[in-house]
Amino acid sequence: MRGFIVLGTDTDAGKTAFSLAFLTAFADRFDYWKPVETGAPDSGRIKALVPQATVHASLMHFEEAVAPLLAARNAGQILPSLQQLRDALPKTTKPLLIETFGGPFSSYDENHLQFEVLRHLDLPRFLITSSAVGAIGRTIQTKIALDSQNSPLAAVVLVGPADPFAEEQIRKYCPELLVLNLQMPSDEWTAESLQQAVAAQKAKLAKLLELNERTNDSSDPRLIERDRQVIWHPYTSLADPQEPLAVESVDAEFIHLPDGRRLIDGISSWWTILHGHRHPPLMQALREAEAKWDHVLFAGATHEPAVQFAELLLQSLNWESGRVFYSDNGSTAVEVALKLAYQAWCHRGEPQRQLFIGFENSYHGDTFGAMSIGRDPTFFGRFEPLLFRTIQIPVSSESLDAALTTHSKEVAGVLIEPLVQGAGGMQMHSPQELKAIFEVTRRHGVYFIADEVMTGGGRTGTLWAHEQAGIRPDLICAAKTLAGGILSLAATIVDQSIVALFQTPDRTKTFFHGHSFTAHPLACSIACKNWSLLLKGNWKKQAGFIESYWRQNLVSLAKAKAVKEFRIQGTIAAVEFDTPGGYLAEVGRKLRQICLEEGVLLRPLGNVLYALPPYCTSEDSLARITHCLFRCQQSLANA
Repeated sequence: MRGFIVLGTDTDAGKTAFSLAFLTAFADRFDYWKPVETGAPDSGRIKALVPQATVHASLMHFEEAVAPLLAARNAGQILPSLQQLRDALPKTTKPLLIETFGGPFSSYDENHLQFEVLRHLDLPRFLITSSAVGAIGRTIQTKIALDSQNSPLAAVVLVGPADPFAEEQIRKYCPELLVLNLQMPSDEWTAESLQQAVAAQKAKLAKLLELNERTNDSSDPRLIERDRQVIWHPYTSLADPQEPLAVESVDAEFIHLPDGRRLIDGISSWWTILHGHRHPPLMQALREAEAKWDHVLFAGATHEPAVQFAELLLQSLNWESGRVFYSDNGSTAVEVALKLAYQAWCHRGEPQRQLFIGFENSYHGDTFGAMSIGRDPTFFGRFEPLLFRTIQIPVSSESLDAALTTHSKEVAGVLIEPLVQGAGGMQMHSPQELKAIFEVTRRHGVYFIADEVMTGGGRTGTLWAHEQAGIRPDLICAAKTLAGGILSLAATIVDQSIVALFQTPDRTKTFFHGHSFTAHPLACSIACKNWSLLLKGNWKKQAGFIESYWRQNLVSLAKAKAVKEFRIQGTIAAVEFDTPGGYLAEVGRKLRQICLEEGVLLRPLGNVLYALPPYCTSEDSLARITHCLFRCQQSLANA
């Protein structure tokens, strides 16, 4: 989709006047559409005064000249949803000039302001305002408000008598915007008077045309070719015939591609995006933070965002004491936990406790300690000679008890992904089994480490997955969702019993570990806002809706042909197909391609196809993901 959106600072700002002028100049290059109208339709005025323009019928029109929401209420109707708006977009080869009603913060429907709906159209926005007294304040206030909501402007057009001072001041405080003044006919508006007025100002309007073309055509058609020359993608063969997706922008649950396609991000971009892409409160937190921060070392220094976020993490766990050690990603959070657990035993006088126990189908990261615990032969077999000794057992309290009985004085800790083993195929176990495993570690007196890198943040239905078992780990690893997916941040949360072992003036007992970007202020600032939102609990309704949708609409997959097992935990739904090959199974490529054809991005784990969407995901998008899962099942069943 190409074109731009015409916004006004308020009603009668001059939106239709601008549309008339622009179409008078460029009717051969743009079509006009006003989706929702009340009273005398502006579409009719455009047709009358610019007869050469293509004017598409509005999606909804009310005779009563009041706010659309009120008009809809009075008429007993419901305004079109975002999906209905998208579906109704005129099918045209030309770009669209889309005119809005009122102001961007006018009520759209019962639950949204107008800008919230328009933001998802992902088109440049031109702000129109009257050049009358107050133009400077109106414009800057609207710009600041829209910036705070991830809805930046591309241009400002003052409609009315020339006001060079207003133009100067708006340019001064909005230097990134194109700012111009458009003067309309002073006498009666006719097709002829419009043509005369526009002829004298066509050079100004051409600047908007050029800006729109640059904005709409910003992607490089050679991006994939350039990528192939310089980039080494994760978990991807350099000889992979499948080209990477060229992504132009993201928003909510959507990934936008240069060719106009819009994909539903069904896996939250590797489980990182929590509320949705560019979630407005988190992006606003980033903008506020960047006004005073970049980065500052964290060895021997501190700052408010890091301290506040650590307090929020401990509060979310109901821990009265403990410490937070920051790092950069899930792998490093695990490395920190392993090192702390071993060093704690050294401080307790038992340095022989060098053994860690992990579980089959686990994955904890790609650094050497994390690989040693995971031990997956496909991922890490090549590095086996370099890995240290660990034990892998089935997810079973009996197996753990047997292993700890055999190696009672050797084990430093047990590491588990609570409730869901992510990259190992979305394997799931019950809270009861998790609690039984925890109780075995208590009986044997070894450290219990919860890898909540993927599960933390509510994915499993509770803020922390281990909550469902009613247990308190000694160490917790968190990362992917801490900053809502906007910036990388990780944390290892340490129980006071371990902290106490390091509270000594003996400097040889210092924990010597750190990273250059530890506790990055921007990431911590976003994380503070993210965790404040999570602690309020509104996410539970969204996550609960997703889980309920899966259970209502996917349950028949459990007994479907070609399906080995179907699993749900919170917002996560996984289908394990009855096909050979494991992670490297060729069926994974086939499933991914089927999903892309349906406009959904899923990344199969071999023969396991799963969905883990952001909390903002609409029912329409959930329905499309569901359709994908069934289409994949049918494709394999018919093979």
